[in-house]
Amino acid sequence: MRLLVVGEPGSGKTSWCREYIDWRRKSGSSVGGILSPAIEKQGQRVGSNALDLLTGQEVPFARLSRYRSFKRGEKIGDYTISRDGILFACGAIKGAVESRCDLVVIDEVGPLELSGKGLMSAVESALASAVNVLIVVRSSLKEALQRHFPKCQFTVIVDLTQASLTMSHRANRKNHEWLSITRPQNVDSPKNQIVE
Repeated sequence: MRLLVVGEPGSGKTSWCREYIDWRRKSGSSVGGILSPAIEKQGQRVGSNALDLLTGQEVPFARLSRYRSFKRGEKIGDYTISRDGILFACGAIKGAVESRCDLVVIDEVGPLELSGKGLMSAVESALASAVNVLIVVRSSLKEALQRHFPKCQFTVIVDLTQASLTMSHRANRKNHEWLSITRPQNVDSPKNQIVE
């Protein structure tokens, strides 16, 4: 399966993934890859970290220039992406693929990846493998991702573009149908999508 979590910055994509990963693990699935939790100072987002879902290790990934503590990086908009953070995240994704996790999470594929840099080598490796992959992508970049991987059939499992509901509210509204998306015994054929 090639699953997508879609939404704009600040829409709750990483939080949704965290809840989904918790549910998958409680169901007995192994989940690896990376999450990119936001870093805030005084209520303002100043960047994100890369969290290895297998080891729990977390390193700086992206920062606004004035909050940056790392020296080497790639500039994207207002943020600088740490080169060490990129290497760490690529290693976490590749490690999850090599471990044949039930689900490999990549949070997220952005402009840097779609220009062929950043995490793209690990994304390509994951999508070329037999593992199930969940990719977080901005709504505005979803079509570019599909064009970049024309042979992949992506399924949007949640679109947070215009939503402000939490996953639990969403699940209640859908009578918990979302739980059948990736039950371990049904992993090859998702039956329901949450697309609004």
